[in-house]
Amino acid sequence: MSMLGSRDFIRPSESSHSSRPTRITIFVLFTGVGETLDALWSAARLARGLDAHVEIIVPEIVPYPLPLDEPPVRRSFWNQRYRTIVEQAGIDTSIHVCLCREPREAVNRLLTPGSIVVIGTRHRWWPTREYCFGRWLRTKGYQVIFAGTRSGASEVKGTYA
Repeated sequence: MSMLGSRDFIRPSESSHSSRPTRITIFVLFTGVGETLDALWSAARLARGLDAHVEIIVPEIVPYPLPLDEPPVRRSFWNQRYRTIVEQAGIDTSIHVCLCREPREAVNRLLTPGSIVVIGTRHRWWPTREYCFGRWLRTKGYQVIFAGTRSGASEVKGTYA
């Protein structure tokens, strides 16, 4: 399967950090507005302690009748939508919107082994789509953290293992 991607950087150029060693990147998987905001806040707390950069991965599915490079919605709409969400959170981050047919394959291609991924999810009695995606990422060797809300209070659930 093929995948197209574009980066919409909200933060200034990283050139000021060129004398430093490469920074750790903490990835946040976009799963929905509320869930992603929870994940962003958790990732930001973690990033402060590690001097890491936060990047949001947004897999946008393009239906099969359309070519992958011609999505049904303009990229400018997606970029503005996700930029608005990130600005609400007030967190220094970048956004990677990737056009794909299968989100699992797209995310797997973007990440490097051992990457830290934060996934926002709501607490349910049954396994959610986000939880199943996170479990699958763990089987691929990524460090997954689930962030969610319970009774309106943000909390981090899960471990690096």
